[in-house]
Amino acid sequence: MITPSHRTAEFHYAIRHLVSAAEAEERAGRSIIYLNIGDPQAYGFRPPAHVVEAVTRALQDSFTGYAHSEGLREARVAVAEFATASGAPTAPEHVLMTAGASEAADLVLTALVDEGDEVLLPAPGYPIYPAILNKLGAVVRYYQLESANGWQPVAEEIDSLVTERTRALVLINPNNPTGSIIPDQIIKQLLEVAARRKLLVIADEVYRELCFEKQPTSASVLAKELSVPVITLESLSKTHLVPGWRVGWMRYTHEKEMRELTNSIGRLASGRLCSPTPTQYAVRPALEGDKSFLDVFLREIKARRDFVVEAVRGIAGLSCDVPGAAFYVMIKADDPLQRNDEKFVLDLLQQTGVLVVPGSGFGADPRQGLFRLVYLADEVVLGTVFERISRLLGHSDARVSQL
Repeated sequence: MITPSHRTAEFHYAIRHLVSAAEAEERAGRSIIYLNIGDPQAYGFRPPAHVVEAVTRALQDSFTGYAHSEGLREARVAVAEFATASGAPTAPEHVLMTAGASEAADLVLTALVDEGDEVLLPAPGYPIYPAILNKLGAVVRYYQLESANGWQPVAEEIDSLVTERTRALVLINPNNPTGSIIPDQIIKQLLEVAARRKLLVIADEVYRELCFEKQPTSASVLAKELSVPVITLESLSKTHLVPGWRVGWMRYTHEKEMRELTNSIGRLASGRLCSPTPTQYAVRPALEGDKSFLDVFLREIKARRDFVVEAVRGIAGLSCDVPGAAFYVMIKADDPLQRNDEKFVLDLLQQTGVLVVPGSGFGADPRQGLFRLVYLADEVVLGTVFERISRLLGHSDARVSQL
């Protein structure tokens, strides 16, 4: 028997972890409602026409072979101009195109950490970061986000976690999975901690344009007056409804403070040749073109968010904060059976056919009873989901769909 490497045993990605169990239920004849992955297209949303047309034209008329390993020049220029116009002066040479923001995270962390090095991550937070770090043999150090504090990080706690092996601070703003937005004042405090402690800041801002309230200022803008190096991760996946296109990038702020690191990232990027060439032609029209589609999308998902929040408030034993961005809500279940979160989610799947993600998959304590729900589905489906959740909690008279 050929056996896998030990490092693969440490690689866990919670968002897809229970899909095999869901597929087993489907093979047994059960219909499953998938609310585990934030893919707008899976729920009927379509990308804007001007972005689709740009890629279609490129496939017909433009070069779509191997691009430069750092990306198509026109895409890098578009990102640099967009960042500069937003208040973060950026040269095209300080942009690297990637296959989504997830590949950017993998490249940055692989170039940055050695075995035993530490990185500060939010809990709850996006699970690709601990998965990558575990694969690399690095150490995850969680800073806690609490519902009672609006899921906000605390600078003093983060400062207390720094050791001589700490290499970076990861900020996810807006946060996946909670949908919370970190105010600019707190981001400034965290940047000051990073500057004083000489840490790299990795700013995951994939959802920054998907806010129901005022957008937070990019960390790259707030870092202008500090010497702290910032690598910002962004993509078109969620803002332009094209997650399968794998169009993302990283951009560098205060690049001279991390020149050896960015050179190493470039070397790693050359080893995978390039990110997908055809879809990089979507970047300029996406960043410079009409954004009215985004207003429509935000109105629709805000209505679904409001429906979900009211549904949660109407069921004894459930609670949540109101998400300020994205299309996720972190729900707390006061389970009378006192199951841990993964057992609760597995029972929800096997007994009702609803798939969500346990909070422990995002770094939360499994005893807290948290789970993340994607609210991209329409209100009919969401109503059915909460009726089933209510029944799992022992309420037989739920009529959530009548809200």
